[in-house]
Amino acid sequence: MKSCIIFSCTIISEQRLIVLHRFLQTFQQHFSDSDLFIGINPNSLDEVESIINSYNLNVQFIQRCPVELYSDSDASAYQIALKGLRDSNSEYENYWFIHTKSGVNEHSNYLREWYIDNFLANRIPIETFINETPGIGSYGMLGLAYDEQKSYGKTDIEVDIFENTITDELPYTHAHFFYIHTLYVINKKPLQKFLSLITDNWFETKLDRYYFEGVFPFIVSRSGYFPYIENQFDCSSNDLTPKISDWITINKLEKYKKYINTFKTNFTFNQLNPPYVNSNT
Repeated sequence: MKSCIIFSCTIISEQRLIVLHRFLQTFQQHFSDSDLFIGINPNSLDEVESIINSYNLNVQFIQRCPVELYSDSDASAYQIALKGLRDSNSEYENYWFIHTKSGVNEHSNYLREWYIDNFLANRIPIETFINETPGIGSYGMLGLAYDEQKSYGKTDIEVDIFENTITDELPYTHAHFFYIHTLYVINKKPLQKFLSLITDNWFETKLDRYYFEGVFPFIVSRSGYFPYIENQFDCSSNDLTPKISDWITINKLEKYKKYINTFKTNFTFNQLNPPYVNSNT
């Protein structure tokens, strides 16, 4: 079973078209066999669709998000792309959530290139790891610890993922860390679980701008799958291992303890210069 890309596109100026071309070239090079479901935010340039189509990728769906659902972030374009996926009734082994990082302003150019070189270009080893390692539900590069002392706004829509309510469908707590920058891979089992729990109402409701960074990825740990994070330390240099170890213990998922030892420590946020990043641009 092949993989697909859920692609969120926001390009609002001629100067940032280079970002769209950069991602499309990367898809040609590393994902030529993958299907694409593409959402475009409504303020994007008129020529975005024709540029995408000129690359002759396996585009199964491409549509603009309705203006009234625009979340001022990648979330609304991801939302419409997921609607295309759901309506297609297609299933894939892995789902790559990718957005036009630095498509709005240029201060994240370095981060875009880092993700292309270290994440998208490593598609084969990443997918091999997910597919051959029992229980792996997702794969991300960089994280941020969940702060239990912080008051987070309620951002759940229709399905209680963030609030940690235990149900028959979601019998586990979340793993207390976020994937940042909204680029990650979700395996088929947690993705199918999510789609089985939502209705048309989810697709017709305006999402919080951080939904795909701060809520959606929790579907993995809430479903009892392991949310793999490549870098052991978060953007504040906090070790994420205790958070994940606590999740394993609380939910009696000791079978995942061995995966913690595979986290990498060979890169830190300080090496991603400059250290400041904006998650939604």
